Amino acid sequence: MKIGLRVSFLKPGKSGEHPFEPALKFASRLGLDGVELCLDPRSPWGDDFGAWSEDLTIEDRRRIVELCRSYGVELASLSSDWAWGYSRYCPKLKHWSRGLEILKEDIKLTADLGGRVLLIHFGVSRAENWDEAKSMLSSLVDVAEAYDVKLGLEGGIWARLGLGGLLELCRMVDEIASDHLGVYEHCYWPRGTMKPHEEIELVGRRIVALHSGRIDLKNVDYEAMFKALKKYYDWYWMFEIDEWSEVGESLNLLRELMRKYW
Repeated sequence: MKIGLRVSFLKPGKSGEHPFEPALKFASRLGLDGVELCLDPRSPWGDDFGAWSEDLTIEDRRRIVELCRSYGVELASLSSDWAWGYSRYCPKLKHWSRGLEILKEDIKLTADLGGRVLLIHFGVSRAENWDEAKSMLSSLVDVAEAYDVKLGLEGGIWARLGLGGLLELCRMVDEIASDHLGVYEHCYWPRGTMKPHEEIELVGRRIVALHSGRIDLKNVDYEAMFKALKKYYDWYWMFEIDEWSEVGESLNLLRELMRKYW
């Protein structure tokens, strides 16, 4: 299994540096295999450093691919994080016509950058009914199939639609029945209702990617978690840790766990 880190464009450290370089330098220094790029036009470091699919030209995309190659870091996946802000202005799924256009552009960007998976969600928006959500997802899957990108829906965010939790998300994936739609697993234990290995067993082969917070030896049974993962998944363990100063400790712990259980 490969190990990666969820990152964003940042304020360049020096003149002429691309806003993706700080993250690539950090990932390369830690020996990470890859990164997941968060797409959001408003970076915490200023609007000029946001990653937004509709603003990234062909030249921008080529530069990003070249930078990943030069730093030896794979751009494995992308995440449509702008959806959080969009959903606060469009709290009902029926208002997502523009949002769907942007998500489709994110799919195309993922393909252009060589990514395999795009994490999608609808933020805090609510669906009126099951068929409404299914219709929207089906339209996105059509584009994902055309560009050979897998779409991953995260269970904890899916639940905000009001259509149920992880079990219902699995049902939706099964009904649409495309190899390009699956579940992006992020085990929230002990905040969630199921332990990580239980979630993974429920999701099974629907899993397309895996998020992880800090390694939590106290609350997570990693032996059981790795046992479950071995049945269904062998791609990226993608850390979602905002404080980079804390990444190294979890990375070392994960490497020890992998030597023991993987």
